[in-house]
Amino acid sequence: MKRFLIYLFENKRMIISFILGVMFMSGITYGADQLTSEGVSYTKAGNVITVKKALDELINTSLAKIDELEEHAKVYKYAYLADVVKVGDYVAYDAGEWTSDVPKPTEYGTFGGYSKGKNKGESVACRESQAPNFQGWRVLKVDQNSKTVTLVHAGQPECYYHAYGGLSDESIKKLNNQSQNYLNFNYAQSAHAMNYEEALDITKNEDATDDDLRTTGVRYWLSTKASSGIGFWGVDTNGRLDFNNFQYVNGFRPVIELKSGMLTTGQEPDKVGNQNAWTLVLPN
Repeated sequence: MKRFLIYLFENKRMIISFILGVMFMSGITYGADQLTSEGVSYTKAGNVITVKKALDELINTSLAKIDELEEHAKVYKYAYLADVVKVGDYVAYDAGEWTSDVPKPTEYGTFGGYSKGKNKGESVACRESQAPNFQGWRVLKVDQNSKTVTLVHAGQPECYYHAYGGLSDESIKKLNNQSQNYLNFNYAQSAHAMNYEEALDITKNEDATDDDLRTTGVRYWLSTKASSGIGFWGVDTNGRLDFNNFQYVNGFRPVIELKSGMLTTGQEPDKVGNQNAWTLVLPN
């Protein structure tokens, strides 16, 4: 169908000539010289209209409509990502691959749990052999005014060890700094670890939820400290927001703000197997 429309666009004048030819064969018997004459006319709705004028109007209207369709096709082929995605959609963002093997962390303030050659969009199990239910990158926010889309890791790409008595400010700084490893500077302009406000905004409350944009199946850290100043916020396996200061190894979710005005050509599989991820195309 797409090729047929392109054929019509490229051969619009030939098609119109063909239509006019059919009209001639159907009963218009005037010669070409007569049809171009202002003297040949007919009456329509009480008005006398020359055949030449009627044909000119038909041709101009048809050409304008084809030009409109052609322009619409261009917009659809390269649409603004912000205009077509919804919160929760997958986007084929590629943060690259890990260049080394790093085991799960066992000391406070350290990261790990990933393998060399593994795409950073994949998820890992941080404890109790529990891996998140999702991987890849999903839409967290859309700003239509700036045409900016913010993504969040659908699961957790690595693990962080926060020990009892550890300072929340220090851990939060480490999480945000570590998130810079997920920046693909071709497409993204900033990164940080998902925080309490962003997790809360998904459902507007702290309760357990079935919304899988927040509930990934495992517990993960949020880069917001608790009021105690020792522990910090996290999301439980059921999606509930809570905080603690226990000694735990959990994952975290990098948040990526894409550059303004990113384009897309539609949906296709991403590098970690999600089938309907929106492509990313740099603006001209």
